[in-house]
Amino acid sequence: MNILFIGKCSTFQTANEILNKTRNNPGFQIIKFINLILEGFRYNHVNIEAISNVNAACVGKKSEFENGIHYQYIPSIQVPILCQIAYAVMSFYYTFYWGLKHKQDGILFCDIFSSSSTVSGSVFAAKLLRIPICALVTDMITTPLTTSLDTQSTYGRLFFAMRKHKQYKSLKQYDLFVFLTKFMAEIYNPNNRPYIIMEGSVDHTLQLDSDSYSQHDKKIIMYAGAIEAEYGFNELVQAFMKLSIQNIELHIYGGGKFVSKLLEYQKNDSRIKYMGIVSNEQVVAAEKQATILVNPRLSNQEFAKYSFPSKTSEYMVSGTPLVTTKLPGIPDEYFEHLYLFEEESIEGFAKKMQEILSLPYTELRQKGRDAQEFVLKNKNNIVQTKKIINFFTQNIR
Repeated sequence: MNILFIGKCSTFQTANEILNKTRNNPGFQIIKFINLILEGFRYNHVNIEAISNVNAACVGKKSEFENGIHYQYIPSIQVPILCQIAYAVMSFYYTFYWGLKHKQDGILFCDIFSSSSTVSGSVFAAKLLRIPICALVTDMITTPLTTSLDTQSTYGRLFFAMRKHKQYKSLKQYDLFVFLTKFMAEIYNPNNRPYIIMEGSVDHTLQLDSDSYSQHDKKIIMYAGAIEAEYGFNELVQAFMKLSIQNIELHIYGGGKFVSKLLEYQKNDSRIKYMGIVSNEQVVAAEKQATILVNPRLSNQEFAKYSFPSKTSEYMVSGTPLVTTKLPGIPDEYFEHLYLFEEESIEGFAKKMQEILSLPYTELRQKGRDAQEFVLKNKNNIVQTKKIINFFTQNIR
Protein backbone atom coordinates (compact mmCIF):
# COMPACT_ATOMS: atom_id res chain seq x y z
CA MET A 1 0.00 0.00 0.00
CA ASN A 2 1.24 3.49 -0.92
CA ILE A 3 -0.27 6.59 0.69
CA LEU A 4 0.20 10.21 -0.32
CA PHE A 5 -0.81 12.54 2.49
CA ILE A 6 -1.84 16.17 1.87
CA GLY A 7 -1.92 18.63 4.77
CA LYS A 8 0.03 20.49 7.43
CA CYS A 9 3.01 18.39 8.44
CA SER A 10 6.77 18.67 8.83
CA THR A 11 9.60 17.35 10.93
CA PHE A 12 9.71 18.86 14.42
CA GLN A 13 13.14 20.28 13.65
CA THR A 14 11.66 22.29 10.79
CA ALA A 15 8.69 23.41 12.89
CA ASN A 16 11.07 24.61 15.62
CA GLU A 17 13.18 26.48 13.06
CA ILE A 18 10.07 28.24 11.74
CA LEU A 19 9.07 29.23 15.29
CA ASN A 20 12.56 30.54 16.08
CA LYS A 21 12.74 32.57 12.88
CA THR A 22 9.20 33.96 12.66
CA ARG A 23 8.07 33.77 16.33
CA ASN A 24 4.77 32.43 14.96
CA ASN A 25 3.33 29.06 15.88
CA PRO A 26 3.68 26.84 12.76
CA GLY A 27 0.85 24.67 14.10
CA PHE A 28 2.55 22.36 16.58
CA GLN A 29 -0.65 20.61 17.68
CA ILE A 30 -1.81 19.62 14.19
CA ILE A 31 1.76 18.81 13.07
CA LYS A 32 2.17 16.45 16.03
CA PHE A 33 -1.26 14.88 15.39
CA ILE A 34 -0.47 14.29 11.70
CA ASN A 35 3.10 13.11 12.25
CA LEU A 36 1.92 10.42 14.65
CA ILE A 37 -0.42 9.12 11.95
CA LEU A 38 2.28 9.19 9.27
CA GLU A 39 4.79 7.43 11.51
CA GLY A 40 2.11 4.88 12.45
CA PHE A 41 1.58 4.09 8.78
CA ARG A 42 5.30 3.66 8.34
CA TYR A 43 5.61 1.27 11.28
CA ASN A 44 2.72 -0.72 9.79
CA HIS A 45 4.80 -1.16 6.62
CA VAL A 46 2.95 1.36 4.46
CA ASN A 47 4.96 3.51 2.07
CA ILE A 48 4.17 7.12 2.92
CA GLU A 49 4.91 10.46 1.28
CA ALA A 50 3.56 13.86 2.24
CA ILE A 51 2.86 17.15 0.47
CA SER A 52 2.82 19.93 3.03
CA ASN A 53 1.71 23.56 3.01
CA VAL A 54 3.90 24.38 6.03
CA ASN A 55 5.99 27.44 5.14
CA ALA A 56 9.33 25.64 5.26
CA ALA A 57 10.67 27.94 2.54
CA CYS A 58 11.25 30.61 5.19
CA VAL A 59 13.96 28.39 6.67
CA GLY A 60 15.30 27.34 3.27
CA LYS A 61 13.76 23.88 2.96
CA LYS A 62 12.08 22.36 -0.10
CA SER A 63 11.89 18.76 1.07
CA GLU A 64 13.33 16.39 3.65
CA PHE A 65 13.31 12.75 4.68
CA GLU A 66 12.86 11.52 8.27
CA ASN A 67 11.79 8.21 9.83
CA GLY A 68 11.06 6.75 6.41
CA ILE A 69 8.73 9.62 5.44
CA HIS A 70 9.39 12.00 2.55
CA TYR A 71 8.08 15.53 3.16
CA GLN A 72 7.64 17.72 0.08
CA TYR A 73 7.06 21.39 0.97
CA ILE A 74 5.18 23.58 -1.48
CA PRO A 75 6.93 26.94 -1.96
CA SER A 76 5.05 29.86 -0.41
CA ILE A 77 4.33 33.05 -2.37
CA GLN A 78 3.53 36.15 -0.33
CA VAL A 79 0.84 37.47 -2.72
CA PRO A 80 -2.40 35.82 -1.44
CA ILE A 81 -4.13 35.00 -4.76
CA LEU A 82 -0.91 33.86 -6.44
CA CYS A 83 -0.11 31.78 -3.35
CA GLN A 84 -3.39 29.85 -3.65
CA ILE A 85 -2.87 29.29 -7.38
CA ALA A 86 0.68 28.09 -6.76
CA TYR A 87 -0.50 25.67 -4.07
CA ALA A 88 -3.11 24.18 -6.41
CA VAL A 89 -0.75 23.88 -9.40
CA MET A 90 2.18 22.44 -7.46
CA SER A 91 0.06 19.96 -5.50
CA PHE A 92 -1.52 18.81 -8.78
CA TYR A 93 1.91 18.30 -10.30
CA TYR A 94 3.34 16.37 -7.32
CA THR A 95 0.22 14.22 -6.94
CA PHE A 96 -0.07 13.41 -10.65
CA TYR A 97 3.60 12.39 -10.82
CA TRP A 98 3.23 10.23 -7.68
CA GLY A 99 -0.05 8.76 -8.98
CA LEU A 100 1.48 7.59 -12.25
CA LYS A 101 3.79 5.36 -10.21
CA HIS A 102 1.13 4.09 -7.79
CA LYS A 103 -2.11 3.81 -9.78
CA GLN A 104 -2.63 0.20 -8.69
CA ASP A 105 -2.08 0.50 -4.94
CA GLY A 106 -2.13 4.22 -4.19
CA ILE A 107 -4.44 6.13 -1.84
CA LEU A 108 -4.67 9.90 -1.52
CA PHE A 109 -5.23 10.87 2.13
CA CYS A 110 -6.13 14.54 2.69
CA ASP A 111 -6.53 16.72 5.77
CA ILE A 112 -9.23 18.52 3.86
CA PHE A 113 -9.44 21.81 5.76
CA SER A 114 -5.71 22.47 6.19
CA SER A 115 -5.44 24.22 2.81
CA SER A 116 -8.27 24.08 0.28
CA SER A 117 -5.98 25.04 -2.63
CA THR A 118 -3.40 22.36 -1.89
CA VAL A 119 -6.09 19.73 -1.43
CA SER A 120 -8.05 20.74 -4.55
CA GLY A 121 -5.03 20.37 -6.82
CA SER A 122 -4.22 16.93 -5.41
CA VAL A 123 -7.84 15.74 -5.54
CA PHE A 124 -8.13 16.79 -9.20
CA ALA A 125 -4.99 14.78 -10.07
CA ALA A 126 -6.23 11.73 -8.16
CA LYS A 127 -9.62 11.89 -9.89
CA LEU A 128 -7.95 11.92 -13.31
CA LEU A 129 -5.94 8.83 -12.38
CA ARG A 130 -8.89 7.10 -10.64
CA ILE A 131 -6.99 6.84 -7.36
CA PRO A 132 -9.22 6.49 -4.27
CA ILE A 133 -9.36 9.53 -2.00
CA CYS A 134 -9.89 9.53 1.77
CA ALA A 135 -10.68 12.71 3.69
CA LEU A 136 -9.27 13.23 7.17
CA VAL A 137 -11.64 15.65 8.89
CA THR A 138 -9.73 17.17 11.82
CA ASP A 139 -11.97 20.16 12.51
CA MET A 140 -15.32 21.75 11.84
CA ILE A 141 -16.37 23.36 8.61
CA THR A 142 -15.40 27.07 8.81
CA THR A 143 -16.98 28.83 11.79
CA PRO A 144 -16.61 32.39 13.14
CA LEU A 145 -14.19 30.94 15.71
CA THR A 146 -11.98 29.08 13.23
CA THR A 147 -11.85 31.64 10.43
CA SER A 148 -9.50 34.62 10.16
CA LEU A 149 -12.17 36.62 8.34
CA ASP A 150 -13.85 39.59 10.00
CA THR A 151 -17.36 38.15 10.24
CA GLN A 152 -18.68 41.39 11.70
CA SER A 153 -18.35 43.21 8.38
CA THR A 154 -20.64 42.74 5.38
CA TYR A 155 -17.81 41.58 3.11
CA GLY A 156 -16.47 39.30 5.85
CA ARG A 157 -19.86 37.62 6.27
CA LEU A 158 -20.21 37.22 2.51
CA PHE A 159 -16.81 35.58 2.05
CA PHE A 160 -17.41 33.48 5.17
CA ALA A 161 -20.69 32.16 3.70
CA MET A 162 -19.03 31.47 0.33
CA ARG A 163 -16.15 29.57 1.97
CA LYS A 164 -18.51 27.52 4.11
CA HIS A 165 -20.65 26.60 1.07
CA LYS A 166 -17.54 25.62 -0.88
CA GLN A 167 -16.30 23.40 1.94
CA TYR A 168 -19.63 21.59 2.26
CA LYS A 169 -19.77 21.07 -1.51
CA SER A 170 -16.23 19.69 -1.58
CA LEU A 171 -17.20 16.85 0.78
CA LYS A 172 -19.00 15.06 -2.06
CA GLN A 173 -15.76 14.31 -3.91
CA TYR A 174 -14.29 11.92 -1.33
CA ASP A 175 -14.60 8.13 -1.37
CA LEU A 176 -13.84 7.51 2.31
CA PHE A 177 -13.69 9.48 5.56
CA VAL A 178 -11.72 9.42 8.80
CA PHE A 179 -13.53 11.47 11.46
CA LEU A 180 -12.44 12.44 14.96
CA THR A 181 -15.92 12.07 16.48
CA LYS A 182 -19.16 10.25 15.67
CA PHE A 183 -20.98 13.59 15.45
CA MET A 184 -18.83 14.63 12.47
CA ALA A 185 -20.10 11.62 10.53
CA GLU A 186 -23.69 12.81 10.92
CA ILE A 187 -23.20 16.10 9.03
CA TYR A 188 -19.96 15.83 7.01
CA ASN A 189 -20.75 12.72 4.96
CA PRO A 190 -23.37 13.87 2.41
CA ASN A 191 -23.06 10.82 0.15
CA ASN A 192 -23.01 8.31 3.03
CA ARG A 193 -19.56 7.03 2.17
CA PRO A 194 -17.72 4.47 4.35
CA TYR A 195 -16.08 6.06 7.38
CA ILE A 196 -14.15 5.28 10.54
CA ILE A 197 -13.73 7.16 13.83
CA MET A 198 -10.12 7.71 14.94
CA GLU A 199 -9.95 10.35 17.65
CA GLY A 200 -6.19 10.61 18.05
CA SER A 201 -3.07 8.75 19.09
CA VAL A 202 0.08 8.85 21.19
CA ASP A 203 3.66 7.98 20.36
CA HIS A 204 4.15 4.19 20.61
CA THR A 205 7.85 4.65 21.49
CA LEU A 206 6.99 6.23 24.85
CA GLN A 207 7.26 3.99 27.88
CA LEU A 208 5.06 3.68 30.94
CA ASP A 209 6.95 5.77 33.49
CA SER A 210 6.00 5.52 37.15
CA ASP A 211 8.49 8.28 37.99
CA SER A 212 7.20 10.82 35.46
CA TYR A 213 4.92 12.38 38.08
CA SER A 214 6.89 13.83 40.97
CA GLN A 215 5.92 15.83 44.03
CA HIS A 216 6.92 19.50 44.28
CA ASP A 217 6.45 22.17 46.91
CA LYS A 218 4.79 24.43 44.35
CA LYS A 219 1.53 23.18 42.84
CA ILE A 220 1.12 24.01 39.14
CA ILE A 221 -2.09 23.92 37.10
CA MET A 222 -1.18 23.87 33.41
CA TYR A 223 -2.90 24.40 30.07
CA ALA A 224 -1.36 24.28 26.59
CA GLY A 225 -3.21 25.06 23.36
CA ALA A 226 -5.42 27.69 21.76
CA ILE A 227 -6.28 30.52 24.16
CA GLU A 228 -9.82 31.61 23.31
CA ALA A 229 -12.73 32.89 25.41
CA GLU A 230 -14.97 30.28 23.73
CA TYR A 231 -12.74 27.56 25.21
CA GLY A 232 -13.68 28.47 28.78
CA PHE A 233 -10.69 30.62 29.58
CA ASN A 234 -12.54 33.37 31.36
CA GLU A 235 -14.13 30.80 33.66
CA LEU A 236 -10.82 29.00 34.23
CA VAL A 237 -8.81 32.08 35.14
CA GLN A 238 -11.45 33.53 37.43
CA ALA A 239 -11.89 30.14 39.08
CA PHE A 240 -8.15 29.91 39.69
CA MET A 241 -8.15 33.34 41.31
CA LYS A 242 -10.67 32.02 43.85
CA LEU A 243 -8.44 29.16 45.02
CA SER A 244 -7.21 29.47 48.59
CA ILE A 245 -4.42 26.88 48.32
CA GLN A 246 -0.95 28.17 49.19
CA ASN A 247 2.01 28.13 46.81
CA ILE A 248 0.05 27.54 43.60
CA GLU A 249 0.43 28.85 40.03
CA LEU A 250 -1.49 28.68 36.75
CA HIS A 251 0.81 28.19 33.74
CA ILE A 252 -0.66 28.79 30.28
CA TYR A 253 1.11 28.03 26.98
CA GLY A 254 -0.10 28.94 23.48
CA GLY A 255 -1.65 31.82 21.59
CA GLY A 256 -5.06 33.22 20.74
CA LYS A 257 -7.43 36.15 20.98
CA PHE A 258 -7.81 35.84 24.77
CA VAL A 259 -4.11 36.47 25.44
CA SER A 260 -4.58 40.24 25.88
CA LYS A 261 -7.26 39.62 28.53
CA LEU A 262 -5.08 36.96 30.13
CA LEU A 263 -2.25 39.46 30.50
CA GLU A 264 -4.63 41.82 32.30
CA TYR A 265 -5.50 39.04 34.76
CA GLN A 266 -1.78 38.34 35.18
CA LYS A 267 -1.18 41.94 36.30
CA ASN A 268 -3.78 41.51 39.04
CA ASP A 269 -2.66 38.06 40.19
CA SER A 270 1.05 37.23 40.02
CA ARG A 271 0.30 33.51 40.36
CA ILE A 272 -0.96 33.52 36.76
CA LYS A 273 1.93 32.89 34.36
CA TYR A 274 1.54 33.29 30.61
CA MET A 275 4.41 31.28 29.11
CA GLY A 276 3.85 32.19 25.45
CA ILE A 277 4.29 30.01 22.35
CA VAL A 278 7.09 27.49 22.79
CA SER A 279 8.25 24.30 21.09
CA ASN A 280 6.45 20.98 21.49
CA GLU A 281 9.42 19.62 23.43
CA GLN A 282 9.14 22.42 25.99
CA VAL A 283 5.40 21.87 26.38
CA VAL A 284 5.85 18.12 26.94
CA ALA A 285 8.55 18.74 29.55
CA ALA A 286 6.33 21.26 31.35
CA GLU A 287 3.39 18.84 31.38
CA LYS A 288 5.47 16.34 33.35
CA GLN A 289 6.36 19.00 35.94
CA ALA A 290 2.75 20.14 36.49
CA THR A 291 0.53 18.99 39.36
CA ILE A 292 -2.61 18.81 37.24
CA LEU A 293 -3.38 19.53 33.60
CA VAL A 294 -6.62 21.23 32.66
CA ASN A 295 -8.95 21.56 29.68
CA PRO A 296 -11.75 24.07 30.39
CA ARG A 297 -13.44 23.84 26.97
CA LEU A 298 -17.17 24.24 27.56
CA SER A 299 -19.21 21.20 26.53
CA ASN A 300 -22.37 23.17 25.67
CA GLN A 301 -20.69 24.91 22.72
CA GLU A 302 -21.90 23.55 19.38
CA PHE A 303 -18.36 22.95 18.11
CA ALA A 304 -17.57 20.74 21.15
CA LYS A 305 -19.39 17.82 19.50
CA TYR A 306 -17.18 17.99 16.44
CA SER A 307 -13.77 17.93 18.05
CA PHE A 308 -11.57 15.63 20.06
CA PRO A 309 -8.94 17.94 21.58
CA SER A 310 -5.57 16.40 20.71
CA LYS A 311 -4.29 17.72 24.01
CA THR A 312 -6.44 15.07 25.74
CA SER A 313 -4.19 12.24 24.53
CA GLU A 314 -1.04 14.30 24.99
CA TYR A 315 -1.99 15.21 28.54
CA MET A 316 -2.83 11.60 29.42
CA VAL A 317 0.43 10.15 28.11
CA SER A 318 2.43 12.60 30.26
CA GLY A 319 1.47 10.74 33.44
CA THR A 320 0.12 13.94 35.00
CA PRO A 321 -3.57 13.77 35.98
CA LEU A 322 -6.03 15.67 33.78
CA VAL A 323 -9.22 17.48 34.75
CA THR A 324 -11.54 18.31 31.87
CA THR A 325 -15.11 19.08 31.01
CA LYS A 326 -17.14 16.12 29.76
CA LEU A 327 -16.90 16.95 26.08
CA PRO A 328 -19.32 14.98 23.87
CA GLY A 329 -16.54 14.31 21.34
CA ILE A 330 -14.50 12.30 23.86
CA PRO A 331 -15.42 8.57 23.82
CA ASP A 332 -16.83 7.24 27.09
CA GLU A 333 -13.94 4.82 27.59
CA TYR A 334 -11.65 7.75 28.44
CA PHE A 335 -13.65 9.21 31.32
CA GLU A 336 -12.76 6.71 34.05
CA HIS A 337 -9.14 7.81 33.64
CA LEU A 338 -9.89 11.53 33.99
CA TYR A 339 -11.12 13.97 36.62
CA LEU A 340 -14.24 15.77 35.39
CA PHE A 341 -15.70 19.21 36.03
CA GLU A 342 -19.28 18.38 37.06
CA GLU A 343 -20.34 22.03 36.87
CA GLU A 344 -19.01 24.26 34.09
CA SER A 345 -18.94 27.62 35.82
CA ILE A 346 -16.43 29.74 37.71
CA GLU A 347 -17.63 28.25 41.00
CA GLY A 348 -17.72 24.72 39.58
CA PHE A 349 -14.20 24.95 38.16
CA ALA A 350 -12.86 26.41 41.42
CA LYS A 351 -14.53 23.76 43.57
CA LYS A 352 -13.19 20.88 41.48
CA MET A 353 -9.63 22.20 41.24
CA GLN A 354 -9.59 22.85 45.00
CA GLU A 355 -10.82 19.30 45.58
CA ILE A 356 -8.24 17.67 43.29
CA LEU A 357 -5.31 19.68 44.64
CA SER A 358 -6.26 18.60 48.16
CA LEU A 359 -5.95 14.89 47.29
CA PRO A 360 -2.94 12.88 48.48
CA TYR A 361 0.05 12.82 46.14
CA THR A 362 -0.14 9.02 45.84
CA GLU A 363 -3.74 9.20 44.58
CA LEU A 364 -2.90 11.84 41.98
CA ARG A 365 0.10 9.84 40.80
CA GLN A 366 -2.01 6.69 40.41
CA LYS A 367 -4.68 8.58 38.42
CA GLY A 368 -2.02 9.90 36.07
CA ARG A 369 -0.40 6.49 35.72
CA ASP A 370 -3.72 4.79 34.91
CA ALA A 371 -4.41 7.37 32.17
CA GLN A 372 -0.90 6.95 30.78
CA GLU A 373 -1.23 3.17 30.68
CA PHE A 374 -4.64 3.37 28.98
CA VAL A 375 -3.51 5.52 26.04
CA LEU A 376 -0.14 3.78 25.60
CA LYS A 377 -1.85 0.39 25.35
CA ASN A 378 -5.01 1.25 23.45
CA LYS A 379 -4.39 4.54 21.61
CA ASN A 380 -0.79 4.44 20.43
CA ASN A 381 -0.16 5.41 16.82
CA ILE A 382 0.59 1.86 15.63
CA VAL A 383 -2.76 0.59 16.97
CA GLN A 384 -4.72 3.58 15.67
CA THR A 385 -3.24 3.62 12.17
CA LYS A 386 -3.70 -0.16 11.90
CA LYS A 387 -7.43 0.53 12.20
CA ILE A 388 -7.21 2.97 9.28
CA ILE A 389 -5.20 0.52 7.17
CA ASN A 390 -7.76 -2.24 7.79
CA PHE A 391 -10.52 0.24 6.91
CA PHE A 392 -8.78 1.03 3.61
CA THR A 393 -8.27 -2.66 2.83
CA GLN A 394 -11.93 -3.48 3.47
CA ASN A 395 -13.37 -0.60 1.44
CA ILE A 396 -11.02 -0.15 -1.52
CA ARG A 397 -11.18 -2.61 -4.39
